[in-house]
Amino acid sequence: MKKILLTLAAVICCTICVSAQETQEARNKTFNITLGDIEYAHHNDELSAGDAIGKILTGAVTGKTSVEATKYEEDVKSAIIKGLSGAHRFRYNDGLLRLNDVLEEGNLVVNALITNITSESSSRTWKDKDDKTHVETSYTANAQVTLTLRDAKTKEILANPKVNGRGMSNSMVGTSEKAIQEAIAQLSGQVTNWLNKYRPLKANIIEAGAVKKDKQKQVYIDLGSSEGAYEGLHMGVYQVKTIRGKEARSEVGKLKIEAVEGDEISRCKVQSGAKEIKTLLEAGENLVVISID
Repeated sequence: MKKILLTLAAVICCTICVSAQETQEARNKTFNITLGDIEYAHHNDELSAGDAIGKILTGAVTGKTSVEATKYEEDVKSAIIKGLSGAHRFRYNDGLLRLNDVLEEGNLVVNALITNITSESSSRTWKDKDDKTHVETSYTANAQVTLTLRDAKTKEILANPKVNGRGMSNSMVGTSEKAIQEAIAQLSGQVTNWLNKYRPLKANIIEAGAVKKDKQKQVYIDLGSSEGAYEGLHMGVYQVKTIRGKEARSEVGKLKIEAVEGDEISRCKVQSGAKEIKTLLEAGENLVVISID
């Protein structure tokens, strides 16, 4: 009888371990993401590069102007691809896999509509003590796209985020070109940021680290190199409660990964909420950790 009970206990233990491993693997599962159609909303208003720059330069004299700069369409497309490639939990499909090979639920196909690429100049004219006229010109630019995210298998539309990048360039070395390129570069980062918030990395605090008086200075989380953890990653700490069968989260602090110490473990510095995190850990409360960048 004792042998049977020990065997049963071992089976239950193994089942729990396997379930926990599957849950941990599923929480940060990576998905394929593919760029589908990309369009520009203002093809009918297309200007030649010379006309576009000419109008921008005119604005430097008259004070203010805005112009569609359609020659940057390919640059924006490259920025979108870079943004899709940088997300934590997505692997960009650059054409090596056919779409039929990634028809798994959770994989995404992204269509993009470029809704705005504009540059605007604003100038101020003034005279110095020698009555010499000076013109100070600043440039601002916008690059905006609307993304449509579809599930590769079900074709369901999951989200339609608008993503915007802004750029600025001053009068000393400023040009509309620099402002637009800065806006496009920022657009790339905004695409990545949106995807990281859409599918963040998740972890749990598995051990309290260093403590100073009544403050938690360090903690260890079960997120390591195998799931994409890296030094400098910022994460929020949330207390989790179940209310009428629904999960409710409230933020109690922030962490920053100091060191990735293995495939499934990282040491984090507590950046805010040190007192509350310490109190909740000592009370055995359920705390989850979610990436915020």
